[in-house]
Amino acid sequence: MTATTAEADLGTHLVPETNMSAVSPRAFDSLTADPRKRAAYRLDPYAREGLDLFRSPGDRAWLYTTTFVVIKPDAVVGRRGGLVLDILGEEGWQPIAARPFTFDPLLTREIWRYQFNAASRQRIAVVDHLLGSSPSLLVLLRDTRRADGLPASVRLTAAKGGADPQAAHARDLRTRFGRVNGLFNFIHTADEPADLVRELRLFCYRTGTDWLRAALTATPSSTGEECPARSLLAGLEADAPTHDLDSAQSLTRLAVRSDVWGSLAREHGAHDAVRRWLSALDESDLPPGTARWDVLSVLTDWIDCNEPGVAPLLATVSATDWRKEA
Repeated sequence: MTATTAEADLGTHLVPETNMSAVSPRAFDSLTADPRKRAAYRLDPYAREGLDLFRSPGDRAWLYTTTFVVIKPDAVVGRRGGLVLDILGEEGWQPIAARPFTFDPLLTREIWRYQFNAASRQRIAVVDHLLGSSPSLLVLLRDTRRADGLPASVRLTAAKGGADPQAAHARDLRTRFGRVNGLFNFIHTADEPADLVRELRLFCYRTGTDWLRAALTATPSSTGEECPARSLLAGLEADAPTHDLDSAQSLTRLAVRSDVWGSLAREHGAHDAVRRWLSALDESDLPPGTARWDVLSVLTDWIDCNEPGVAPLLATVSATDWRKEA
């Protein structure tokens, strides 16, 4: 598929490509197995700026041996972060650098720009409250196994499993982490090297680029002791409540409250009342502390995450897609 055809498939009506992008037509050929993504990212300002972070051949090689994991707020309050790092280590992903950052609505929409068109209104209403509840931790990971010669990001995408628990398998990483539902899935990763380029540029607006530049030239270590991921995670956990992320227990706890959330728990404590809860979310502040996570536990359990019959602008690229490209 040519880049021009791919742009047409994305529903755009463009003048000739040479007038639309300063990025080489072949710039993303080696970074994605999706022709549609090659075309879209040539027109994406974050992907363009991301390419500038990875100029040298050595930097481009880094994109195959390295990836990242974002340990989200649900993992922090659910105390899954240590388990995430333990299991990733067992599977050959070694932490090499880490920085905390906080999502806001704009960053969330830009990270998932090519998937958010398929998100349900219910998910959109809840996700900012979830991701903005506490800082997340961005951890760069070196792949020490490189199975089948796949890029580190592609191997991790294949291993982690989807966000939807209904599509889970017993050996999916998210299943092993104890994923609760479609939003309490604890981690975010980049699908493939092209997404590393784009998303690291976005995250670096929050973290700065010095730590990334240092990681590009770091000497591999067999222990990973120089990476502060675990100490940073411990700091995030110290500042956040501990929560079981159990919707049934959350309803019981909320029912003793005298506010709007207590009233909803007592009078509308069933899945079919989700619209009432979403209306309250739009009109009322979430309670502080663990009660905030009680409300989020109920909502994330009840909402529909995706619009029926709506496909994302760019689908997840699989390991099979990469093997076909080889």
